[in-house]
Amino acid sequence: MYLQRSPVASVTPLPVPPFRAVVAQPNNGLAEVFDLAAERERRSSPPQEVLDAVDEAARVYELLDAAGMQVRFDLSAGVTAQLRDRSGGIVRPLTLHDVMDPSSLLPPDAAA
Repeated sequence: MYLQRSPVASVTPLPVPPFRAVVAQPNNGLAEVFDLAAERERRSSPPQEVLDAVDEAARVYELLDAAGMQVRFDLSAGVTAQLRDRSGGIVRPLTLHDVMDPSSLLPPDAAA
């Protein structure tokens, strides 16, 4: 590192902490084996209400996509959402209630 003294300001290098070597933990040379089938059986599936909500969100997404619309979130000033067209133009701002109930984004004739 090259430091040059300036008549306007001086530079003081920061202290560098000492390097600590990482010591490998001893093992028996074999990788740990996981039984994926047993792990899948152990885990329970999501509740039916969650699966239904995901299905409804997918249905609304497909309908919005077919109509050339999409929901976008903006986190620059809190959380806001907008319904936008394919070119990115704002169709209308959305409330968080609109976002939490995506079927409210659909026109009345699109209800299943």
